[in-house]
Amino acid sequence: MKKPHFLLIGIVLSLTFILSACVPGPRVVGTPGVSLSADMAYVAYSQFVFGLDAASGNVVWHFPDEGNNQVLFYSQPYVSGDYVYVGDVAKNFYKIDGQTGAAMWTFTGARGYYVGQANEADGTVYAPSNDGNLYAIDENGNLKWKFETGHFIWAQPQIGSNAVYVGSLDNYVYAVSKDGQEIWSSEMIGAVVAAPALSEDGTRLFAASIGKDITAFNTANGSAIWTFTADESVWGRGLLANETFYIADSVGNLYALDPDNGDLVWQQKVAGSIIGGVSAVEDGIALATEEGTVRTFLFDGSPKWEASLTGNVFQAAAVNDQYLVVTAIDGDNLVYAYNLTGTQIWSVTPEK
Repeated sequence: MKKPHFLLIGIVLSLTFILSACVPGPRVVGTPGVSLSADMAYVAYSQFVFGLDAASGNVVWHFPDEGNNQVLFYSQPYVSGDYVYVGDVAKNFYKIDGQTGAAMWTFTGARGYYVGQANEADGTVYAPSNDGNLYAIDENGNLKWKFETGHFIWAQPQIGSNAVYVGSLDNYVYAVSKDGQEIWSSEMIGAVVAAPALSEDGTRLFAASIGKDITAFNTANGSAIWTFTADESVWGRGLLANETFYIADSVGNLYALDPDNGDLVWQQKVAGSIIGGVSAVEDGIALATEEGTVRTFLFDGSPKWEASLTGNVFQAAAVNDQYLVVTAIDGDNLVYAYNLTGTQIWSVTPEK
């Protein structure tokens, strides 16, 4: 098992000790999460969620007003419309106004803390928790239902027309009805850490595990359509674009697969470890290595541009139609922003 695997597992284990009062306060460095709207970058890290001006990196707001050593943020914010959804390690899940940083409501019904990114559709927020439950929360912050898996949920759920799909560290991928009932579950070789990808027509779900298997499932019944074996474990999300499924393993192999049959279209070897996964950019894809290199490719695997930063990157890049933003730990700054031709436009460690 590679170093980043130990780090990510260590984060969760350390947080477990913290929350069970085995140590007197936080003693862990988490991985900062970032998401983008049209004009804002939202960064969750340590004691705060920051709303940054995407053009300059200036802090527009921070949440909460005052830091608390027991209220730490290690999950990636999710942006939907004017609101930001994010959970903390004190078992709170928030809906925050994206322009002002004011909390609209707080859900406190989980038994565990939050590491995975939420998702939202049609007024319902789906929040994955480290207590193994997927929580469905209504637009007023009330619990609609919860669905229990056999282990932590780190993966962002994906929302289809009739079901919600989520992977768990219990090695299973689940299809859950919109009223919280299991439709099917399918076992993978290892823990499912990253978010699956849902095809545009909703008929196929693409998931990967740290057991090296990448599988396309029939969403009607959970049967495997095909399975591709990567060279090493997969910790990051894949991307379905340009009629191709793009995904990377933890030792730097970037795969382009035919979504219909799983055949390898092309493969690139990238120097470094890829933990966060693949993001979409105009005419191609982007990834960031643990060692601090941001790389973009055309859909055919040809390189577009490359940039370097100081620090270790464990999350996928956040991208909109103007900016690409990544977060890093143990570097000169926490957040780095680039334009879509690869020029760094700012870097910052936000402070309240």
